[in-house]
Amino acid sequence: MNRYNVVKYTAFCLEILLCYIIQSTPGLTLEVFGGRPVLMIPIAMTVAVFEGEIPSIIFGVICGLMADSGYSGPMGYYAIMLSVLCYIVSILMENYIRTNLLTAVLIGVISIPIIIVGQFLLFYVVMGYGYAMEYFVAHYISRIIYTFAFVPVFYGINRFIVSKTISE
Repeated sequence: MNRYNVVKYTAFCLEILLCYIIQSTPGLTLEVFGGRPVLMIPIAMTVAVFEGEIPSIIFGVICGLMADSGYSGPMGYYAIMLSVLCYIVSILMENYIRTNLLTAVLIGVISIPIIIVGQFLLFYVVMGYGYAMEYFVAHYISRIIYTFAFVPVFYGINRFIVSKTISE
């Protein structure tokens, strides 16, 4: 591993750690219409846009475990979902799709609702809690939109990191 990769992966880890602290500290993220963003999803997704399969899976698992520890529910849901998402995104970006903001936004439009609605279905509906639709409308729709709003931000940050750490 060359020094550029070390710098790049260190910058990704610092970004993940900083956003985890922001996400999990009460009062640092605004609650919009009852929902707080899951910052680890757009971070993991945009890292996968620029990296290969193995680093993408590793960063997906790291972001997923951090998201699991920050939200209630059994450990492992976000880790599994983000590792699978990151693997698929890295394969698509390396072989089939051009890397740009539009494709990152489209992937976010598809993947963020799938992951967050999946969490709602597994940990709220399946558990048999009452008033599921009211809870979904009050908390989860705003969480999906709020999380999606960070995709262009993290795409720009990660593109900057990658562009400054390209080996010559």
